[in-house]
Amino acid sequence: MNDLENLAEYIIVEAKAQGADYVHCVVRESEKKEFNVDGGKFSLMRTLFDRDVAITVLKEGRKGSVHVNRFDEGSVYDAIGECIAASESAEPDAAWQFCDEPSEQTYVQGTPTCDTEKLFFRTKELLENIKERHPKILVEQMIASHDSYRSVYLNSNCVFYHPTAGAYNFSLMYSAHDGEKSSSFFGSDVTLAKLDKPVIECALIDRELSEIEKQLDPEPLDGKFTGTVLLAPAALSEIVLGTVFGNFVSDSSLIEGTSIWKDKLGEKVADDRLSITLKARGDDIVIGSRVTGEGYPAEDFDLIRDGKLVSFDLSQYGANKTGFQRAGCSSGNIFIPAGEKSLEEIIAGIERGVLVMRFSGGEPAPSGEFSGVAKNSFLIENGKITNALAETMISGCVPDMLNNIREISSDLLKDGSVSLPYIAFDGVTISGK
Repeated sequence: MNDLENLAEYIIVEAKAQGADYVHCVVRESEKKEFNVDGGKFSLMRTLFDRDVAITVLKEGRKGSVHVNRFDEGSVYDAIGECIAASESAEPDAAWQFCDEPSEQTYVQGTPTCDTEKLFFRTKELLENIKERHPKILVEQMIASHDSYRSVYLNSNCVFYHPTAGAYNFSLMYSAHDGEKSSSFFGSDVTLAKLDKPVIECALIDRELSEIEKQLDPEPLDGKFTGTVLLAPAALSEIVLGTVFGNFVSDSSLIEGTSIWKDKLGEKVADDRLSITLKARGDDIVIGSRVTGEGYPAEDFDLIRDGKLVSFDLSQYGANKTGFQRAGCSSGNIFIPAGEKSLEEIIAGIERGVLVMRFSGGEPAPSGEFSGVAKNSFLIENGKITNALAETMISGCVPDMLNNIREISSDLLKDGSVSLPYIAFDGVTISGK
């Protein structure tokens, strides 16, 4: 038994001794090796270590939770006492439920060991590739890192998971510059299990750099019209997926009864071509999930299948509160199948609209209505991108958009966590000055 397992066993035994009816804990030890780039130049190299203990108990139907970042027995003992005290001051709730089917898994994901020399080489190469291919791009900040961890999940019902995992992560923030002119900033991210090819060729990084480089001379849009909005994966996540998961299918929206989809399980909520799956693991996921937060084995599940709402994104607690079924996982690894047309073919079929790379706006209404600024956007006219746009507003209603899909692209963003296309939606209001 290793040190993490010993600590987890101690927490279970001590919490039960202090009166807990049920207890689970996650004991985690992590390491980050990173290179920082600021203003296009290396600014920092460092290695960070972290420890974390998360404890949850139930006592007479009351739940308590606490986190501590120390492994010594005194600190952990005190944390257990605080957790018990938190449960005693909570309201009893019969909906709390955790996995009681004994299981044990020890597994490895991604690349736990860092090749620091290769990481530095790929980081330096990425900067050189950007300078060569996209000379107007300034990398304002880049963090290239290898993140690894080993952890133990253990509960008092003999559910035990012991993962060891690691991955390379590249996070870029950049803008285009030419003399006094500059574009709005944009970010690209990718998670990799291997460093076997140039990073600029991964995910959509090269394409995104090209698009931002074209945004040095934005023009204001005159007037207001209803047209087609083509959302890049980042904007799709911000506008559509954020609204769906936050407002329509989550624990809070369904427990509080604010979800407009609360009575639509099994019904059509989107175009027949749209399916949304949350995956626990797969070939396109560097670090997946084997266990939910409540100790259940994680598995893929469909949220929307062929336009029909087939499940909600509920925890076991949310399921018990609402009477619906618990979701298979809570990984955040969202997959939308590709469509049949390339991005270029989709653009060629749009009479008038906007390509939106990024969105800036407030929280959408419970109904799914939203309004905000289309950042890093381009005007599309007669099947062609004509010019970059200055601050342009878009507004619409996500449920209506889901039923007004023009096309789903065959081009996909695969960044090691998600697989998302570009999607064109008709009937969105686009406003200029």
